[in-house]
Amino acid sequence: MAFFHGGTHTKTISDFLDFSANTSPLGVNTEAAKALTALSMDFSILAAYPDPNCTELKELLAKFWEFDGPILCGAGAADLIQLISLVYGKNVQGTAFNLIIEPAFSEFENALNLVCHEDKILHLPLDEKNDFLWTEEDFNKFEKILAGGVPLVFMASPSNPSGNLVSREMLFRIADACEKTQTVLCLDSCFCQFSDESENTVRALIKESKRFPHLIILNAFTKIYGMAGLRLGYALCCSEVTYNSLVKSMRSWSISTDAQVTGSAVIRSELKGKPWQKQIQNIVHKEKKRLVSFLQTQDLRIVDGEANYVLFKLSDKLQKRAEDYALYYETKVVQKKERSFSRKQTLFEIHEDIVDPPSAPLCRAMAKNNMLIRGCSDFFGLDSTWYRVAVKDKDENLKLIEKLKEIFSYEH
Repeated sequence: MAFFHGGTHTKTISDFLDFSANTSPLGVNTEAAKALTALSMDFSILAAYPDPNCTELKELLAKFWEFDGPILCGAGAADLIQLISLVYGKNVQGTAFNLIIEPAFSEFENALNLVCHEDKILHLPLDEKNDFLWTEEDFNKFEKILAGGVPLVFMASPSNPSGNLVSREMLFRIADACEKTQTVLCLDSCFCQFSDESENTVRALIKESKRFPHLIILNAFTKIYGMAGLRLGYALCCSEVTYNSLVKSMRSWSISTDAQVTGSAVIRSELKGKPWQKQIQNIVHKEKKRLVSFLQTQDLRIVDGEANYVLFKLSDKLQKRAEDYALYYETKVVQKKERSFSRKQTLFEIHEDIVDPPSAPLCRAMAKNNMLIRGCSDFFGLDSTWYRVAVKDKDENLKLIEKLKEIFSYEH
């Protein structure tokens, strides 16, 4: 199965205003830029192998998160997701399944497909009617699934694409349930630093980390620090056993010197109280409010979570207007290519007529204005009426709103 991601379908960054990738609205962290500039002035450091243990970076991360357990660094969160799948998701036998809480980052399934048969991947979709928030009914289903044998669970808080935060109480209940069945719980928290509430929830879990030896908390420098191109992520492993199992299967020298030096500079700055993260939070809060206020005036449904993006679903009327707008401005109709999607194990019936994300009507209509947004038809349980837009700076968001107004008011 081919997977689609935001921020990966343009030839050059300058071609489009890109609202499809959920990275920092301020671009790369200033301390990261300084560190890279310093490296470019003295290439001698690059002649030696990178520190295989990422010693300085791990020490700084431990201080930042107030975490006294082992930390594993990788070439981005996706690299660690594959490693965790390789170690804990393979050789699933009998009635057991690996589990993904949906809708979710497609790399969870992508990684599991490398190590187990698709029939051994179970999807638990949170209900659209509840804005994809955890309910008591969802938790009861979760416990029943765990009882059947689940080696590995992938979930996120805030989640992608909804941006929803799992409440502190529910997160602890989920982690406790996984401990009872000795299930490895991989919690993707890559967007947690975009709001105080989401970060504090993760920090509360970290304080109780010894209670959850099967818990792995993922994070990365990609989003909040605008460092997608450097590929640097890390996993807070809540036990030495988990950490050691992962290290044994890890590639040698997987984290480059420039990534380590840059990451260390960023966290060192955070520990000194530099205002980067608070700056980002203030911009995201203010500009997200602007986007949501506009979207609330339109005939659509909004899921407004805690991350730096907004998920929304167009009505049939607006979807039709976007389609008409796109067709009018296209010199030729884009032929939709057939895609072969893997059959998924799920508790619910799903539709197989999935449209390629870039071919969704509003994506095509925005592309005619040199803007990219994320079509969400490849997220589990979502169709081509769902879209996600990243929060950028004021000028860029105003341009987005202007074009959305034009498209939503278009009459064929």
